[in-house]
Amino acid sequence: MTIEPRGRVIGLDISGTFGGGMRGALVDGTGSLLARKDAITPRINPEDLIESLVTMAIRLAEQAQREGAPASAIGVAVPGLINEASGMVHRSPNLPLQNVPLGQILRDRLKMPAFLIHDASAGAIAEYALGAGRPVSDMMLVVIGSGVGSAVVSDGRILRGAHGTAGEIGHIVIDPAGILCGCGGRGCVETFASVTSIARRYTMAAKEAILAEEVVAKAAAGNPAAARVWNDALGALATVIATAVALIDCALVVLSGTMKLPSEALAPLGALLAKRINLVQLPRVEVGALGETAGILGAAAIAFERAAMGDATHEWRRSSR
Repeated sequence: MTIEPRGRVIGLDISGTFGGGMRGALVDGTGSLLARKDAITPRINPEDLIESLVTMAIRLAEQAQREGAPASAIGVAVPGLINEASGMVHRSPNLPLQNVPLGQILRDRLKMPAFLIHDASAGAIAEYALGAGRPVSDMMLVVIGSGVGSAVVSDGRILRGAHGTAGEIGHIVIDPAGILCGCGGRGCVETFASVTSIARRYTMAAKEAILAEEVVAKAAAGNPAAARVWNDALGALATVIATAVALIDCALVVLSGTMKLPSEALAPLGALLAKRINLVQLPRVEVGALGETAGILGAAAIAFERAAMGDATHEWRRSSR
């Protein structure tokens, strides 16, 4: 089925990993963002988070109604362990969501079909269809934000696995005796390479509280403590990405997230991967092209597809070339 260009859905990204807060948009059948709404993502209790999400969706739906082209479905990008079929959020380490039937809540409150997708999967779909992944059929997205997320596109489709967590590298353990992670484990990749962890590790080493981007800038300027923290982050990422590449044989690794990093700061990652990858083809490493809109667009694509309005991912990919 071909998507009607005037067809509309609502895409929401509540993870914070793609833009530092809750973001939403009204999206049409061509993948254009017609209206945007942003808000701080509440992190204290699930009731506040859900209320903010519903309020944002209602405002976007009301705007679509005023313009004479109502939204037909809603897609939501959510971090953590989710059941996309049932709409249940089982656990989200960086948000106050545990065993929350978010899909059903949204369907009841908004009176329209609502579908959940893992936030990194949403970003991967968007980059594959409209961004850096357009030239390839197999890619991996790694998101560096409040956590570390990842997803794999294999032959044009998200690789989900038996339990919907295929390709997730953020909670692979690098140091079993390391820092406690939000997931309950120790020494996960996320404790080395997330925005929060980079800033925290530098503060522990230098007794100075600064943002992760400032740590990277200090590392480039030769600050020893900052350089150690950033090198440890890159090393942890390289180790798990190399392992993933050996398993999935992707042509491209796309880096995305909230950190606005200069390309030279990420340049060492390619060399670190080359030292860890031998028998399989070394993938290209690129920064994502869509920035904070990736999660929104991926969520919108899944809303179009699951509401039987058309294959947004592949239609957008064909039309964007």
